[in-house]
Amino acid sequence: MLFAHGVGSRGDLPLPLWMFTWGAAIALGLSFVALGVLWKEPRLAQAAIGRRLLGDRIPAWLGGLRGIGQVVALGLLLLCLWAGFFGADTDAQNVLPVTFYVVAWVGAQLIAGLFGDVWRAISPFTTIARGVEVIASRLGMAVTDAPPRLGHLPAAAGMFVFLFIELAHPSGSSPRVLAWALLVHIVVIIVLTLRWGASWIADNEPFGALLAMIGAMGIVARSAATGVGRFSPGSETASGLTARAPMSGLATTPVLRGTLATLLVVLGGTTFDGFVESEAGRDIFGRPSGWGGAVTLTIGLILSILLVTALFGVGIRWTCKVTGLDPEWVTDSFTPSLVPIVFGYAIAHYAQLLADEVQTFWFRLSDPAGLGWNLFGQADSTANLTWLSPTAIAWIQVLAILFGHIGAVLVAHDRSMEIVDHNTSTGSVNALRSQYVMLLVMVLYSCLGLWLLNNA
Repeated sequence: MLFAHGVGSRGDLPLPLWMFTWGAAIALGLSFVALGVLWKEPRLAQAAIGRRLLGDRIPAWLGGLRGIGQVVALGLLLLCLWAGFFGADTDAQNVLPVTFYVVAWVGAQLIAGLFGDVWRAISPFTTIARGVEVIASRLGMAVTDAPPRLGHLPAAAGMFVFLFIELAHPSGSSPRVLAWALLVHIVVIIVLTLRWGASWIADNEPFGALLAMIGAMGIVARSAATGVGRFSPGSETASGLTARAPMSGLATTPVLRGTLATLLVVLGGTTFDGFVESEAGRDIFGRPSGWGGAVTLTIGLILSILLVTALFGVGIRWTCKVTGLDPEWVTDSFTPSLVPIVFGYAIAHYAQLLADEVQTFWFRLSDPAGLGWNLFGQADSTANLTWLSPTAIAWIQVLAILFGHIGAVLVAHDRSMEIVDHNTSTGSVNALRSQYVMLLVMVLYSCLGLWLLNNA
């Protein structure tokens, strides 16, 4: 299997596309009306405070579990590098592609969106950065503070490079190509750690930055916000774990320069991944190969990112027109509403890939480099493609998109209640009215996602 372009279902949707499209529009419309009637004041920031788990400090056993996770993650990274450079250069025999495109990309997003930012606790890239920082400190090398204006712009650039390798590179599933990409990524991390420190890497490494945003949806947080506001990261306590309502963390997660760009790059990439495998996409792009095809696919990827950016911009423009608020402030305020959409799209488009190929990951650990080993007796096993039926996969895909967009409506409405109805400069402007066009944008996103699933 070619792991790039892992979009599509193994069968038709269980109901006609028009029914799902109308169902999505009606669900979003009804949820918007319900929120306008029942959700009269902002609630998510307060809900994000959550309830303490396991006391005021993280217990020693949980810290030990985190240490085990760090060792396993770093060990898997090193195993993948070795397999990529010295193993079979085919995705059908090597553990690297399935780890890279399925476990680390899709699986990590699923865990983050449901449970919280687990990646930050075990990220092998952060582990490497902290090790480099310790060595640099012992050698007397000082690190400087990161430039404050940089924000998440490096994360946005890094995610674009990743999507180029996945969707446009002529050998994007080659273990050799992926191994070199990972090695370059690690070298860049080492250089930037020596410049700006390991904490900056933890916050801004592309995968870490994205998963932190998605992790704000999760029901467990490293610490609870005090309710001061999203733009005050220092308002969080220093230790402990909290349980909170799903998606409530989006009300307090920091929005930096480049945060919006990172989300739009990922959303545009996932959309393009679905489109290029659709009937219309195949008519336009065919089956491009070589570097000439890579140029064509890169242009398509950029256009897809620009499309989702333009749609979001239209919603922001309307909100600014109705409220009279500063466009930059409104953009930052509503950026977190994109996170549920990014999460929903990822799960929907890669549901089949995750369900089928996570089994392959376990099998390939018996022979990670494709050298004929059978360490755990599973090297000759094959994935069970029938444990989830095509109908079940289709329902997961559709419900993921609906969950993402209804979640986005909820977050956007809560934020509008905070900055519009409770903003003295807008007087009696109605928060619901300010979201009319944004709701239409979300309906368009939802219909586009369903259309892509039906045509993949």
